[in-house]
Amino acid sequence: MIPATTIAAMAAVLLLTVILPVGGMLFLRRRGGSWKTFFVGAGTFVLFALILEPVLHNLVLRTGVGAAIQENILLYGLYGGLAAGLFEETGRFLAFRFVLRSRHERITALAYGIGHGGIEAVMLVGLTMLANLVLAFTAGTAALPPEAAAAMEVLASTPASMFLWSGVERASAVALHVSLSVLVFSSLRTGRLWLFPAAILLHGAVNFAAVVSNACLPVAATEGLVLLLTAAAAAWAAGVYKNLPAEKPENT
Repeated sequence: MIPATTIAAMAAVLLLTVILPVGGMLFLRRRGGSWKTFFVGAGTFVLFALILEPVLHNLVLRTGVGAAIQENILLYGLYGGLAAGLFEETGRFLAFRFVLRSRHERITALAYGIGHGGIEAVMLVGLTMLANLVLAFTAGTAALPPEAAAAMEVLASTPASMFLWSGVERASAVALHVSLSVLVFSSLRTGRLWLFPAAILLHGAVNFAAVVSNACLPVAATEGLVLLLTAAAAAWAAGVYKNLPAEKPENT
């Protein structure tokens, strides 16, 4: 039997993964944000993070070098962080350069970031919470296969707080994706191209910190560290955002 507090926590996290992107985009839409930009961000994440990036992992991690990487948490964090940064920031760069080339308003970066981070939250956490809730509510209606029964035992023994931390982690991730979108958008619209590789390194650094700290620190410390790094990234992005044009320049 899964405790009611655990069910409530999973439902809250599921709701959060929906409210973050949809609510965020509705807020931006009233200020000139575009749903097209939102969906470009979502689609770019799916293409570059869920389709193209795994191709690299299949090529690298199945080799002897890959085995060595997976045996060393520092190498694994470095590899995973840089791979995520390279693919996702390249996706951002190409989306702003080609698909959204006519969009010069700075709110474009925010709408893209909400779409990119929002679909990640839904697919990586929201759908998991939904599956857990379905399992929790159907467990008493029929005999469960061994795999489902084992999953039920895990859910029943997992503290509700662990699910809530996944909500905190997703909120941090969405904020980071919005910040990185501002940096990459600015790299193209202002000609400061160095912001693009900077975004790759920043993305990799935050992921590296999350992977390594998660292996040796309590979850609260890990999420606190990620929140701190995300806040620093957001502060930097906010400064960059202020210098971007609010409207499309007349000569573009």
